[in-house]
Amino acid sequence: MYACSPFNTLSEDDIQRIIQQIKARPNPAGAPWAGLSVEKAIDSLATEYRGELQQLCTAERIGDSAASDVFHGFLQFLQSLNGVFCSYSEGASRICGAEQRIIGDMAWNALIYQVLDTRVLAWMEEWLYVSLSCVLHCVVRQPSTIAHLNSAVDSGIVARLQQVHRDTGAVVVGFGDSAIAQSLVSEDDTESDDTLDDSDPAQSERRKLFARIASDPRQIGMFVNDFASGCRLLVTLRIVAYASRTLSNAVDRLVDANVQKQANRWDTPCLDLLLTRVRLVATTLDALLCGPATAQPFFLGHAESRLYAKFSELRVSELFGIIIDYPDSRQAIADLRACVVKLRTMRQMAHSLRNAIQQRLLHPGATTSDILTQYISAIRCLRLLDPSSTVLEIVARPIRSYLRSREDTVSCIVQDMVSEESELFEDLASGHGVIMDNGAEGVVYDEDYADKSWEPLPIEAKNVYLTAQRRDADVLSLLVSIYETKDVFVQEFERHLAQRLLACTDYSAEREIRQVEMMKLRFGDRTLEKCEVMLKDVADSKRTDQHVSETSQEKHWDMPLHALIVSRQFWSSMPKEQFAVPHEMADMRNKYAGMYESLKPARKLEWRDALGSVTLRIELADRTVSVSAKPAQAAVLFAFQETPVMTLAELAQKMECSEEFVLSRVRFWQTRGVVRETDANVFEVVEAEGSSGNDVAGRASRPAAGLGNAVASGAGSDQGEDYDDDDEGDASGGAAGASNARTEALRVHFNFVEGILRNFGPLPLDRILSMLGMFMPGENTTAEELRSFLALMAREDKLEMAGGLYKLK
Repeated sequence: MYACSPFNTLSEDDIQRIIQQIKARPNPAGAPWAGLSVEKAIDSLATEYRGELQQLCTAERIGDSAASDVFHGFLQFLQSLNGVFCSYSEGASRICGAEQRIIGDMAWNALIYQVLDTRVLAWMEEWLYVSLSCVLHCVVRQPSTIAHLNSAVDSGIVARLQQVHRDTGAVVVGFGDSAIAQSLVSEDDTESDDTLDDSDPAQSERRKLFARIASDPRQIGMFVNDFASGCRLLVTLRIVAYASRTLSNAVDRLVDANVQKQANRWDTPCLDLLLTRVRLVATTLDALLCGPATAQPFFLGHAESRLYAKFSELRVSELFGIIIDYPDSRQAIADLRACVVKLRTMRQMAHSLRNAIQQRLLHPGATTSDILTQYISAIRCLRLLDPSSTVLEIVARPIRSYLRSREDTVSCIVQDMVSEESELFEDLASGHGVIMDNGAEGVVYDEDYADKSWEPLPIEAKNVYLTAQRRDADVLSLLVSIYETKDVFVQEFERHLAQRLLACTDYSAEREIRQVEMMKLRFGDRTLEKCEVMLKDVADSKRTDQHVSETSQEKHWDMPLHALIVSRQFWSSMPKEQFAVPHEMADMRNKYAGMYESLKPARKLEWRDALGSVTLRIELADRTVSVSAKPAQAAVLFAFQETPVMTLAELAQKMECSEEFVLSRVRFWQTRGVVRETDANVFEVVEAEGSSGNDVAGRASRPAAGLGNAVASGAGSDQGEDYDDDDEGDASGGAAGASNARTEALRVHFNFVEGILRNFGPLPLDRILSMLGMFMPGENTTAEELRSFLALMAREDKLEMAGGLYKLK
């Protein structure tokens, strides 16, 4: 049979060539076609009807895009074509005998192919799309449409649909199980119409048409009858063979519109609903276009393939958001797994997700905590998508590498491990999962705790993907395996535990004890020995404090001081501040130390003021203020008790420390309205709020006798990391540039600068200045002041500058 491209037109020569080829074809008996008069007659007949068909196809009705006009207009067009076809067939039957009928048929095929230009094809596509959308709309709005057809439907059409349903078991309009009918309806159908394409300008017209038809069962029957008649006319007029691509495009539009309506619907299963709807429409179309005798599931297979491809494409594009929304998005993950398994596109999905993560997550603007949260969700989601964890390894590699480059990764993981609201806490508290230990190749696992419900590892994953080989490990184990040793996590936990215990004001450490016990289950008893000593120190300090309290009562001493006494060999190095302690505080310390040394004669106390706190009640002329401060901050206020107005140099001399050390402590009282700066480096006590500098009374603030929560350490000292989260001054003092008060005042903002550089990496001066303004509204620091401050930080070895960029040491 002569084959043509469905998007070209035929000339007269094309028609003649087709006829010549037909005549040259032998008949079943082997004799050639004969009769030159037949050729000329067919040529003349084709020429006559070609003009009529061309005139019919150039009618202006094609340009109307209203849904009702598209549907009824194209149906009328097909009926007009059928009238021409009947007239042509009568003429051809008079020219050709029964043996030569194929000549007339092929000539008609050539004529139909000629008139199927782009305008007609577009009209046909729109008609079929509107028709199929309306069919689906009616079924969704009126599920009973599946179970029966109205009496208005032609009996021949009903018979065809019934036979297809009986022979294939497929669900078609008018025949099917009521349970399947109910499965076509989703909760969202009451709010929106899943069969409409929102981007189509004729959507409102279609909605009116669909609503009118679906409102009346008789209207549904008449519509199905008209649609079926149109499909049979497409077959009769030999259009289907030449326009299969156009018909497929209409089915594709319907599938795409339904798939797009499922965007961001992650909490409900969507794939099965879409499959049921698409199968209903495609099978009905196959039945109407092919008939029961030659029913082939062409449109069904095409629609299902399109559905899987487009739905998979949609969910893969949303996978980054699906992971963020986990576990509420578990249904979306199940649907996506069904698609990628069928299409075998698991690896393509993995690379797409990896690219999305690198662009949207692995950049300086994302905090380490956010990256870890996303990584944890990705682990759980991708294990549902691919139990072999091969996909997880493809996606996890750049995340793990990027997390290793962040300085606060270990700290964030440990914080999540001990936070009861975190997912990692559940892994830590479970006591199950893979036990971690340090091996020759980094972190290895005890296989006795492995999850045995696993799938075989793909061949390409063996000896390549480490995470795939660790697919039995829980989330906590995978996070620890980012580094080659677990020791960094144990050390970070020790620092965390020390901070928590130092913050305990009542020696209560039940929560910390539970955390240590859980850590021992995962990291081993021997690795947590220092933590055990810390907990023992807290318990011993509680007993010592009780002894001091009882002894003080016997001697009628007022002892509001409580101390945490630690073993310096097992605690992280703690800072030591050098300043003159006021005699009120010194007397209490001496009494406390004396009672401690009487209890343990071989030991003595060495105080660590940077870790202590003092509760003060400050009585001023018009108000009383209660403040919790560090001992060094309290010492500054004690100095003002004798002299209400002092210069920075006088304060430094009285406290026996540097001006730099004193300045940040004075700023603490400035922010609380207790002290104000009347001139450059001149400070006074604010006895009455709103008073001017000349109205200052001669009485300074008077601290209360109650001092609490001081922290002490055992004899000897190790210099190390500062636990003080309030004072930013350097205990050693003596930095150049201390005379610049504004520059030194910026020390209180160094935490912001440090956080900016940690999250965004090396930055120039102007970028740091603009970000300070963004994070601290109202800040009026100039570029020169910030430059001097950053230079000071560089001299103190906290920052370094290279190529015009500042970065952390």
